[in-house]
Amino acid sequence: MKNNWIYEVIVSTFHVRVPHAAPMGIWSEDLDTLNLAIFRDSKTLENIIKKEEFAVNIVDDIKIFYESLFNKGNIAYTPSNQINAPIIRDASAIIECKVTHIAQKENRFHIKAEIVDIRIWNKIRLVNRAKSLVLESLILATRLHHFPGRRIEETSGLSQKLHLIQCTNILWRTL
Repeated sequence: MKNNWIYEVIVSTFHVRVPHAAPMGIWSEDLDTLNLAIFRDSKTLENIIKKEEFAVNIVDDIKIFYESLFNKGNIAYTPSNQINAPIIRDASAIIECKVTHIAQKENRFHIKAEIVDIRIWNKIRLVNRAKSLVLESLILATRLHHFPGRRIEETSGLSQKLHLIQCTNILWRTL
């Protein structure tokens, strides 16, 4: 995990006594704590505020992300070790967290949590959306010549994606 990179995970909590899971982006500034920015009307936010703990399930199987959104009953859970939150049985790894700070920022809440337990069962492949977006943007950039006479702004947001490629290129040179 790299500091300040956003990784896509599935956060699990209990809603009353029923397991609840939702895809979320997490990041860490120091690798001792995790951060989330959750929209105000989220059931996950409600659960985290109420219980002050949650599990981060690290998965790279896109089907589990899908199930967590559309077929929640298809996800199998097991108990956590240090907190009162379910963990996804098919996760490659889990991070158990206890909330240390909650702050509202516009329509989101920023959650900061300490890591209280980490368990790893399989090889971890962290999912970062930026890498896929850069790949898609690179592919679209190779198709520019197929749009003669059209402005780049008219090609499905390609100008924003090209800007992302330029920013990413600058970032990679500084690492």
